[in-house]
Amino acid sequence: MNKSKILLSSIATLAVLNVQSLAESTTLDSVDVWETEVISSSLNLGKDVIETKQADHLSDLLRDLPGVDVGGTHSINNRINIRGLQDEDLEITLDGAKVQNANMFHHIGNLLVNPDILKKADIQVGTNSIVNGSLGGSVAFETKDGKDILEKGKNLGARISTTYNSNDSIGGSLSAYGKVFENADFLIYHNYINKDNWEDGDGTETFGVDGKINNTLVKFGVDISDTQRISLSYDRLKDKGDYSPRPDFGREYNEARTGFDTFPTEYLRETITLKHKLNLGDNLLLDTSIYSNENELERYEGPLTSGAPVRPGGLFEGLLNGKVKTVGINTKAQSNIETGDILHTLTYAALYDKQTSKVTWNGDKYGDNESAKSFALFIENAIDFDNGLILTPGIRYNYYDFDGAYGEIKDNKITYGLAAEYAVNDDLTFLASATTLYKGVEMVDVLATNRIFVSDNSDLKSETGINKEIGFRYVKSNVLGADDIGFSFKYFNTTIKDYINANWLAMTNEGELDIKGFESSFAYNKGPFSSLLTYSHSSSNFERTGEPLKKQPGDSISLGIDYKVTPRIDLAWESLFVLKEKDIPSTGNFIEKESYNVHDIALKWRPQGVKGLSLVTGVDNIFDKQYSSHISENRVFSVGGTDRSTVDYEPGRNFKVTLSYKF
Repeated sequence: MNKSKILLSSIATLAVLNVQSLAESTTLDSVDVWETEVISSSLNLGKDVIETKQADHLSDLLRDLPGVDVGGTHSINNRINIRGLQDEDLEITLDGAKVQNANMFHHIGNLLVNPDILKKADIQVGTNSIVNGSLGGSVAFETKDGKDILEKGKNLGARISTTYNSNDSIGGSLSAYGKVFENADFLIYHNYINKDNWEDGDGTETFGVDGKINNTLVKFGVDISDTQRISLSYDRLKDKGDYSPRPDFGREYNEARTGFDTFPTEYLRETITLKHKLNLGDNLLLDTSIYSNENELERYEGPLTSGAPVRPGGLFEGLLNGKVKTVGINTKAQSNIETGDILHTLTYAALYDKQTSKVTWNGDKYGDNESAKSFALFIENAIDFDNGLILTPGIRYNYYDFDGAYGEIKDNKITYGLAAEYAVNDDLTFLASATTLYKGVEMVDVLATNRIFVSDNSDLKSETGINKEIGFRYVKSNVLGADDIGFSFKYFNTTIKDYINANWLAMTNEGELDIKGFESSFAYNKGPFSSLLTYSHSSSNFERTGEPLKKQPGDSISLGIDYKVTPRIDLAWESLFVLKEKDIPSTGNFIEKESYNVHDIALKWRPQGVKGLSLVTGVDNIFDKQYSSHISENRVFSVGGTDRSTVDYEPGRNFKVTLSYKF
């Protein structure tokens, strides 16, 4: 069945079911829940934010959060950015497994994550606790579990879903889940996407995007007792297609530089995780993960008709294969201890991982194999004085052992954190924190052409610094005509010393980097109506040169409105406004980043007449605007004496329909 027939079939089904629902009761007995819970520290509203989206790219899920952006339009180019810092400066995990590996290739991203199977995305905007061992924040993804989806009173269940996107893909998923026996459950899930070359808001068709994505997740869990659970999961995502040589660059540059040549490309992630949870209530909550995560990128390069990125030695054509594997274990615990009227909530952990990378060209070793070992211990104590004041001191020991293209670098560093929270009353709370930062030297770009001639540089320093934040949150019921409102504001100042600039030529310390800004949000909820308005700003400056970060975004404003039309119909509107960013590096061919605004609408419906069926339909980029995220590529290069833009424009208007049936 072609895409047009699929869309017509979906519309016809909608019309028939609408007639059925109007003739029946609107009482909602059960709801098919296939949502992603999105929690962001920048909102500070004291409750979870639930978003239902037809997300096939991480930008669909995260871009409207203040301080967060996702760059790259290509499926192999997801790049999460927090306050101008790229994903290599963040701590990113999937079900407890570290999935933020070494930079696979500077023209693609480092993440292969399927938004459809996510149960939760917990985003810490900025490093405001020693629990987080990164420079700019953390993102913890958690996939769904079979027992969470299974309807009460049933032992088995299944779900089928199909999605149509007019611009320009089709896909679907199959899930089976249930109980093997009373205390054991399973989930088997497979998702498939067939994507073609989409058009931007100007009607220009991209190329080198045509490919297929397959994601399989198998989970098995056993409740050993009322207090213990053990689970094993296998997660495999493969993205395969004939892709442009530089997937992060827009059509104009790729066409001018290499014509319409593409490289057969396969990008694969395999993650195996063994988890153990122990819950003894206030006395002890223990969570242990043992994992293996491997990213493999393989592509056949050349020969190109219009010039090629020549490998050292004059190599034009061949099979390039790079693998980065991370194995690790982390054990995190939390305990409550009372001393008089004071409550101590202790959070403590031990973490270890080993990362290795190796590359071959036509089967032969290409550059040095690399390894990096990380070990950390930390303890943090949230001290509640029972008078509105909570003080949270913490200390973390970091050890890092790198053996790679830059030589051997061993390092250890102790970092500290102190946070304060003071509740003036039930409505108003003031917040402040200061956390020192540390990040070891990262591996070289796995597929870069310089990999085989990188010079030793054991003097390369690890990055250190401090992140300071101050703000407040205000949450009150029955005010301004609302059931409740919430307002939050946070100002931050992040200083990073010996900032490492990593590119395909070299890795160097660039001195001190200062990032300042704020995030604010306002929520208004009344009956079936809820809304969230946010504003974020950040600016960066290198002390030595006065230059900003390459991926510094402009100020952004987001507006989300949700309205429950009936118990079975939900309507959502989202708008994102990004202001022009003129502060760009003076070198590197960067150009001013234009302002843009983009608007999406979605409708979710669960018909009364067919239990287990749900339909989500919507329009992305309603007004068909041509725009580019400020953290995507935005430069100009001369090709044949003519300037060519690398701007990575986002897809234009997209009509989408998702039908799912749970039985």
